[in-house]
Amino acid sequence: MMNLNYMKTDQDYSTAIIDQRAYPRVESCNLISYAAVNRGGNVTDRSMGTALDASQNGICLETAQPVSSEYISLMTSDLEDNLIEIKGRVAYSKKIGDARFRTGVRLEGTHDENIRFAKKLIRVYHNRRTGYHISTDRATFF
Repeated sequence: MMNLNYMKTDQDYSTAIIDQRAYPRVESCNLISYAAVNRGGNVTDRSMGTALDASQNGICLETAQPVSSEYISLMTSDLEDNLIEIKGRVAYSKKIGDARFRTGVRLEGTHDENIRFAKKLIRVYHNRRTGYHISTDRATFF
């Protein structure tokens, strides 16, 4: 039997936020170094942030300051401590609290590069969460 007390009304639907992302986001919590880059390709700022989630074409980055450039270069390390880097375009950067900002980044690599970056980012996060090493050669170390 349907509980009518919990049914959504037309008003609820009109105010709901509709997720328009092309790909699902996967939770992560990875330290990311980034370089803000202007249209001329010059680095305007360097700092660190935390990748909160990732998808095939973007990530959500939390930082202590707004990212005011149009472009960004993201760098982190994979499970084998290799540096991985990808370029992106800043979609938004908004304040969410005292000295905390959320920045949406659309990855600007090829489709394969974007997927490779996101997979490595997620693999590192899950490795830290579960406490064991999942190597890219499918070997597991405790």
